[in-house]
Amino acid sequence: MVWRYLVQTDVRLRSASPSDWPQIAALLDQCSLHSDDPLPSVESFHVALCDVRIVGCAAAERHGTSIVIRSVAVDPAYRDRGVASRLVEALLMHARGTEVRHALLLSASAPAYFARWGFSHIPVDEAPAEVQGSAEFRNAVQTSALCMHCDLR
Repeated sequence: MVWRYLVQTDVRLRSASPSDWPQIAALLDQCSLHSDDPLPSVESFHVALCDVRIVGCAAAERHGTSIVIRSVAVDPAYRDRGVASRLVEALLMHARGTEVRHALLLSASAPAYFARWGFSHIPVDEAPAEVQGSAEFRNAVQTSALCMHCDLR
Protein backbone atom coordinates (compact mmCIF):
# COMPACT_ATOMS: atom_id res chain seq x y z
CA MET A 1 0.00 0.00 0.00
CA VAL A 2 1.26 3.47 -0.89
CA TRP A 3 0.73 6.18 1.70
CA ARG A 4 0.65 9.82 0.81
CA TYR A 5 1.57 12.18 3.59
CA LEU A 6 -0.47 15.31 3.40
CA VAL A 7 1.08 18.34 4.96
CA GLN A 8 -1.60 20.56 6.45
CA THR A 9 -1.38 23.94 4.82
CA ASP A 10 -2.98 27.25 5.48
CA VAL A 11 -5.22 27.88 2.49
CA ARG A 12 -6.87 31.29 2.40
CA LEU A 13 -9.56 32.66 0.11
CA ARG A 14 -9.90 36.02 -1.59
CA SER A 15 -11.47 37.65 -4.62
CA ALA A 16 -9.41 37.29 -7.77
CA SER A 17 -7.65 40.18 -9.47
CA PRO A 18 -6.58 40.56 -13.12
CA SER A 19 -3.00 39.59 -12.24
CA ASP A 20 -4.32 36.18 -11.09
CA TRP A 21 -5.59 35.24 -14.54
CA PRO A 22 -2.50 33.32 -15.74
CA GLN A 23 -2.58 31.07 -12.67
CA ILE A 24 -6.38 30.64 -12.88
CA ALA A 25 -6.20 29.74 -16.58
CA ALA A 26 -3.40 27.24 -15.92
CA LEU A 27 -5.41 25.62 -13.10
CA LEU A 28 -8.55 25.40 -15.26
CA ASP A 29 -6.52 23.81 -18.05
CA GLN A 30 -4.94 21.37 -15.59
CA CYS A 31 -8.46 20.36 -14.45
CA SER A 32 -9.73 20.12 -18.07
CA LEU A 33 -12.15 23.02 -17.63
CA HIS A 34 -12.98 25.75 -20.13
CA SER A 35 -10.54 28.66 -19.75
CA ASP A 36 -10.85 30.86 -22.82
CA ASP A 37 -12.95 33.50 -21.07
CA PRO A 38 -11.92 37.10 -21.61
CA LEU A 39 -9.80 38.61 -18.86
CA PRO A 40 -12.52 40.99 -17.56
CA SER A 41 -14.49 38.05 -16.13
CA VAL A 42 -11.66 37.33 -13.68
CA GLU A 43 -13.45 39.55 -11.15
CA SER A 44 -16.19 36.90 -10.90
CA PHE A 45 -13.64 34.46 -9.44
CA HIS A 46 -12.64 33.65 -5.90
CA VAL A 47 -9.30 31.94 -5.44
CA ALA A 48 -7.79 29.70 -2.78
CA LEU A 49 -4.14 30.38 -2.07
CA CYS A 50 -1.41 28.44 -0.37
CA ASP A 51 1.29 31.04 0.20
CA VAL A 52 1.18 32.94 -3.12
CA ARG A 53 0.17 29.99 -5.31
CA ILE A 54 -3.43 29.62 -6.48
CA VAL A 55 -4.56 26.08 -5.63
CA GLY A 56 -8.28 26.50 -6.24
CA CYS A 57 -10.79 28.74 -7.96
CA ALA A 58 -14.51 29.15 -8.55
CA ALA A 59 -16.56 31.79 -10.33
CA ALA A 60 -20.04 33.24 -9.84
CA GLU A 61 -21.21 35.26 -12.82
CA ARG A 62 -24.17 37.50 -12.16
CA HIS A 63 -27.10 37.64 -14.56
CA GLY A 64 -29.94 39.77 -13.20
CA THR A 65 -31.14 38.24 -9.94
CA SER A 66 -29.25 34.99 -10.61
CA ILE A 67 -25.68 33.79 -10.46
CA VAL A 68 -24.10 31.02 -12.49
CA ILE A 69 -21.48 29.10 -10.55
CA ARG A 70 -18.79 27.73 -12.80
CA SER A 71 -15.11 26.85 -13.10
CA VAL A 72 -14.81 25.16 -9.70
CA ALA A 73 -11.30 23.71 -9.82
CA VAL A 74 -8.75 22.53 -7.26
CA ASP A 75 -5.15 21.50 -7.83
CA PRO A 76 -5.05 17.67 -7.48
CA ALA A 77 -2.46 17.96 -4.68
CA TYR A 78 -4.99 19.99 -2.61
CA ARG A 79 -8.14 17.94 -3.19
CA ASP A 80 -10.08 16.31 -0.37
CA ARG A 81 -9.17 19.14 1.99
CA GLY A 82 -12.37 21.16 1.69
CA VAL A 83 -10.93 23.77 -0.69
CA ALA A 84 -13.76 23.51 -3.25
CA SER A 85 -16.36 23.49 -0.49
CA ARG A 86 -14.94 26.67 1.01
CA LEU A 87 -14.93 28.35 -2.41
CA VAL A 88 -18.52 27.42 -3.25
CA GLU A 89 -19.68 28.42 0.24
CA ALA A 90 -17.96 31.80 -0.15
CA LEU A 91 -19.67 32.42 -3.50
CA LEU A 92 -23.10 31.51 -2.11
CA MET A 93 -22.60 33.56 1.06
CA HIS A 94 -21.57 36.59 -1.00
CA ALA A 95 -24.60 36.18 -3.28
CA ARG A 96 -26.97 35.89 -0.31
CA GLY A 97 -25.74 39.29 0.85
CA THR A 98 -27.04 40.89 -2.35
CA GLU A 99 -30.35 40.91 -4.20
CA VAL A 100 -29.40 37.66 -5.99
CA ARG A 101 -32.19 35.11 -5.55
CA HIS A 102 -31.09 32.10 -7.60
CA ALA A 103 -27.87 30.16 -8.11
CA LEU A 104 -27.54 27.88 -11.11
CA LEU A 105 -24.81 25.67 -12.47
CA LEU A 106 -24.12 22.98 -15.01
CA SER A 107 -22.49 19.78 -13.86
CA ALA A 108 -21.70 16.64 -15.81
CA SER A 109 -19.65 14.97 -13.11
CA ALA A 110 -20.64 16.24 -9.65
CA PRO A 111 -24.39 16.73 -9.19
CA ALA A 112 -24.36 14.92 -5.81
CA TYR A 113 -21.57 17.22 -4.64
CA PHE A 114 -23.63 20.35 -5.31
CA ALA A 115 -26.80 18.87 -3.80
CA ARG A 116 -25.30 19.47 -0.33
CA TRP A 117 -25.99 23.21 -0.81
CA GLY A 118 -29.57 22.63 -1.90
CA PHE A 119 -29.00 22.42 -5.65
CA SER A 120 -31.46 20.22 -7.50
CA HIS A 121 -31.85 19.25 -11.15
CA ILE A 122 -34.08 21.35 -13.40
CA PRO A 123 -34.49 21.32 -17.19
CA VAL A 124 -32.20 23.86 -18.85
CA ASP A 125 -35.20 25.60 -20.44
CA GLU A 126 -36.59 26.34 -16.94
CA ALA A 127 -33.55 28.44 -16.02
CA PRO A 128 -34.20 32.20 -15.88
CA ALA A 129 -34.02 33.86 -19.31
CA GLU A 130 -31.02 36.00 -18.33
CA VAL A 131 -29.09 32.85 -17.39
CA GLN A 132 -30.06 31.02 -20.57
CA GLY A 133 -28.41 33.85 -22.50
CA SER A 134 -25.05 33.36 -20.75
CA ALA A 135 -22.15 31.78 -22.62
CA GLU A 136 -22.10 28.92 -20.12
CA PHE A 137 -25.71 27.98 -20.82
CA ARG A 138 -25.57 28.59 -24.58
CA ASN A 139 -22.85 25.91 -24.69
CA ALA A 140 -24.94 23.54 -22.52
CA VAL A 141 -26.83 22.31 -25.56
CA GLN A 142 -23.61 20.68 -26.77
CA THR A 143 -22.84 18.88 -23.48
CA SER A 144 -24.39 16.24 -21.28
CA ALA A 145 -24.24 18.51 -18.22
CA LEU A 146 -27.20 18.68 -15.88
CA CYS A 147 -28.69 22.05 -15.01
CA MET A 148 -28.98 22.56 -11.27
CA HIS A 149 -30.78 25.31 -9.33
CA CYS A 150 -30.67 26.57 -5.76
CA ASP A 151 -33.07 29.13 -4.31
CA LEU A 152 -31.07 31.64 -2.23
CA ARG A 153 -34.00 33.34 -0.48
